[in-house]
Parts: sequence; structure tokens; C-alpha cells
Amino acid sequence: MSPFGLAWRNLVHKAGRTAVAVTGVAFAVVLVFMELGLLDGVGRTAGVLYDNLRFDLLLTSSEYLDVARTGDLPRGRLAQARAADGVADVLPLSLGVGSWRQPARRTWLGAAVPAGGTRSINILGAPPDRLADVFAVGPGRVFDSADDARTAGAALGRLDTALFDVRSKPEFGRYDDLAGTPASGSGEGADRAAVRFNGRRVEVVGRFRLGTGFSWNGMLMTGEETFDRLVPHRPGRVTFGLVTVAPGADPAAVQHSLRATLPPDVQVLTRDEMAARERRYWLRLTSVGQFLLMAVVLAVAVGVIFVYQMMAADIRGMLPEYATVKALGYRPGYLAGAVLWQAVLLAGWGFAPGFAASLGLYAAARGLGGIPVYMTPERAAIVLALTAGMCLASGLLALRKVHTADPADLF
Repeated sequence: MSPFGLAWRNLVHKAGRTAVAVTGVAFAVVLVFMELGLLDGVGRTAGVLYDNLRFDLLLTSSEYLDVARTGDLPRGRLAQARAADGVADVLPLSLGVGSWRQPARRTWLGAAVPAGGTRSINILGAPPDRLADVFAVGPGRVFDSADDARTAGAALGRLDTALFDVRSKPEFGRYDDLAGTPASGSGEGADRAAVRFNGRRVEVVGRFRLGTGFSWNGMLMTGEETFDRLVPHRPGRVTFGLVTVAPGADPAAVQHSLRATLPPDVQVLTRDEMAARERRYWLRLTSVGQFLLMAVVLAVAVGVIFVYQMMAADIRGMLPEYATVKALGYRPGYLAGAVLWQAVLLAGWGFAPGFAASLGLYAAARGLGGIPVYMTPERAAIVLALTAGMCLASGLLALRKVHTADPADLF
């Protein structure tokens, strides 16, 4: 009988113990998948705003740290950039945060929630007539089409109106419950129905799709004039300048020219540079990324310990059988091969249900938590390799138990 055949028979012979071991491996696989998925989700979430903006170069304040601490820059810097060679256009975009009082609404389970309650929500201010030039347009993007963006922009032309991000966290309510709430009116009933942002009534007149990030759970969008009325900030300042390079111009050359032209209170970044900064901040400079990396290491360590305990207990219970195999003349390498094959089989049997469970948990994280976690072939291969390594490490640790089997103990 080959070492593989002996390993197979050992596992099948004690189906209950094997099932427990496979469950432990599957649990470790799920933990590793979830931690790696969340780690990747942090990176995806860090750039969700910039991934949905249209620009070749981005102007930001020199005080910019991350999307939650952007600083601002004088609007005049945009005019200076617009006059530079190779620049086709520069559009303003402002980002702020405030509190809003919600109207009566229903949860995703259908339960009624009375009006009232204050939450922190972020808000974007953009030129209403240029939404299609500021935001990504297309199926699944911020707006489905340029026509949708123009319709939304026309609605934002009125003061104290806003669009609601339908990918906001569920606690902000559904768009159908918010749309059409009056921006003006009289009487107690109208007051209860109105959405209030920083104490001012706002009418939700449309929707858009952006998504949540680690810095925000919900988002509104308004025209620039409404933004200036709703968000306390220094007049004549914006958060970003979205630079479009002229056709045929070299973005790197334009970036170099803008850096030489603009004052030092402005940074000029490419899309890749901006994405790298955000990912670096969240993955390396905050406790979020470090925690998730440590969690992956701990999940693997727990899996190694669990599988080792199961294999060591199995070997202890079968020491007479291993001693008999030795007495029949089989070399130690044969027994080592059987134990390692056992570890490989446990890895394969545990990986399959762990992979399936992780697919379901990823879907739940996307649907309920708004976390952009997706299964990729690369991640599946990495976790499979980690699982095999985890089980083989457990098998190597358990080999010393096999070597203690002495044929003399049979007599």
C-alpha cells in the first residue's frame, strides 16, 4: 500500500475525528479569506471617490492628508491652472461633512422608523451643469448616462436641493423614503418630513451611486451654491481641482509645468499617485491595515495549532498500528509520507467548504456592509497555498509522534 493509500484509509477509518479536523481547517480558511478580503477592501475603499471622478491630474491642498482631512485651496488656483499650456479644463469639487436630521423612513427589513435622529453625513459640491464632466458616467457608475447626469444637474440648479447616494449605509434609509421630502413648507407635519442638513431644510431630488468608505457612511451631492449655504467653510475656496489635459498633451509634462507655475500651497497629483497615497495611508499608517495583516498571521497560526492537535491525537491513538508497520519492515520515510499525505488531504478537504463559505460571506459583506470584497483567482491560490503550508507544518510537527512508535511495545 502506498503512503497515500494509508493516509486515505486512516482518515476514512475515523470519519468523526476527520470531520472535526476538516471543520477546523475550513474555519481557518474562512478567517484567512475574510481578513485578506477586508484588507483588499480597505485598499479599494480608500480610492472609491477618486475612482469615480474624471480627471487626468488632481489639484489638492498642500495640507492634504487623506480624504477625511483634505484641507482646501483658493478657487483662483483653478484659474491659474486653466491658463497653463496643455490644460483643457479645470473643474472644482468640494467635500464637506455635516449632520442631518432624517425624515420618517423604513429599514431594509421594512420596519418603520419615525422622523428624527441626527447622523453625520458627507456632502459633495459640484457645478450642476458639469456633473457628467466631474463624475464617472456609465452603467454601474455614479450616473448611468450623460443624460441622467444632466437631469440630476438641472434638479440641483434649485437652491437647497440634494442628490442621495443609494449606496449609503442602510441606517441612512432608502432613497424612496427620502425623495421628494419638502425643502419648504409650513406646519408640524412638514417639519417632521423634511431632511435637515446642519439645521437647514434640504429636498432630496434625485439619486447617484458612489459607495461608502472608511471616512464616510453616507453621501449627499449638491450644487456649489447650495454647498456654500450648507457647509461652513472659508468663502472662495474648494477642495479639489479636476484637471483635464488637452488632447495630444503629455500629462507628465503638464504636471511638471503646473508644479512650476502654481504656488506651494497646491499639490498636483496623477491618478496613480493619488490612489497610492490613499492606499498607503490606510494600509500602512493606520491601525486598520496593520490589524488585518496581524489577523491573517493569527488565523494561520490558529489553524496550524488546531490541525497539529488533531493529527497528534490521531497518531497517539494509532501508535500500535504504526509500530506494526515498522515491524513489517517499512522505513520511517514511508510513515512520514503517510502523515504528510494526511495533512495534504485535510488541506484539500478543508479548503473546499471554506472557499464556498467565504463566497457567501463576501456577498453578505458587499450587500449588507457595503464593503467591496471580491474573490479573485490570485487570492484563492494564495489561501490554498497557505492552507497546504499550514497543514504540512502541522504534519511535520506531528511526525515526532510517529517516530516514538516502537515495535518492541507490541510484545
